[in-house]
Amino acid sequence: MQANQQMIQFPGFPDFFVVGAPRCGTTSFCRYLARNPQIGFSQPKETHYFARLDNEPSETELRRDYLDRYFGHCAADCRVVGEGSVTYLYLPEAIEQILRFNPSARFIVLVRDPLTMLPSYHQRLRYLLQEDEPDFWKAWALQQARARGENIPKQCLDARLLIYSEIAKFGAQVQRLYSIAGRERTHVIVFDDLVTDPLDVYRRALEFLQVDYDGQTRFERKCPSRMYRYRWLQQLLYLPVMRRGKVIDTLRRHKANYHQDGSKRRSLISRVAGWNTIAESPAPLTPQVAGVVRETLRPDVQLLSRLLDRDLSSWLAGKIDRVTYRLLPYWGSTASDPGGGRPPALQKFLPKSM
Repeated sequence: MQANQQMIQFPGFPDFFVVGAPRCGTTSFCRYLARNPQIGFSQPKETHYFARLDNEPSETELRRDYLDRYFGHCAADCRVVGEGSVTYLYLPEAIEQILRFNPSARFIVLVRDPLTMLPSYHQRLRYLLQEDEPDFWKAWALQQARARGENIPKQCLDARLLIYSEIAKFGAQVQRLYSIAGRERTHVIVFDDLVTDPLDVYRRALEFLQVDYDGQTRFERKCPSRMYRYRWLQQLLYLPVMRRGKVIDTLRRHKANYHQDGSKRRSLISRVAGWNTIAESPAPLTPQVAGVVRETLRPDVQLLSRLLDRDLSSWLAGKIDRVTYRLLPYWGSTASDPGGGRPPALQKFLPKSM
């Protein structure tokens, strides 16, 4: 952060940010937080406001374009207010901008075994029409060419989205966040824990945010992997709207609005989009592909292990993540309780230096 940039306090500014990573359970986790009556959460969950800024906003612009637009529904007696833009994890300038407006802001990061996160992320990019290569191994092999500006899908908003080996370097990203915001204001959640014991993960997060436990015991899965029925219809529904080279909306989001209780009002476009969406789990990596990905990311996983003081060697053990592929289908099918019951978009996604 530049020395001549003075910290300022801005009333009503969010207290915490769930900053990533993609396909690590952030949507579900933010939903749990938003249900707590002491927490005001943005609508929608991902504002991407600080990822879209060209210049520092004035107080009037910040109030009009950010606070009033995304947090106007929050109750005045909320103890804390937050949002969940996963783009911020990859943008140190966004974190620095946030800290200018709230030097005490806290950050929550969710991380996951990259060998299970990457197939899910690849499928998500396909669903959003950012990736046109259906085979993950071929998409992985295209990284160097795409870094040179070659073989970029026509509708891809930013080629850096397609550099899978950098997207999954959670160790480097957490280390950078520690250096900017400090360890004491950063809370890291491992996806395995969210799957196997969501109640404990939720309560620990509330302690970090200094919010009381509200009695929640059911933690359903919010955003399973999905794919579209017809690509032409998906192209219409997710047609990007551009201004000065940046995405400002999509047809679906342009029509999105909310009921007074915070639930989404389903428009005709939303209903058509729902019909065009089908559940489809990503295929696990083959042993050969997994071996290449594992060795590429081994140093970063070891870095993350040191940062968290936690053994993550199972991520590198060369076997399928049984937590994800066996327990995940039950996440949300039953309640999780203290007694031991069965546990139930993206422009500027990476640093400019990539």
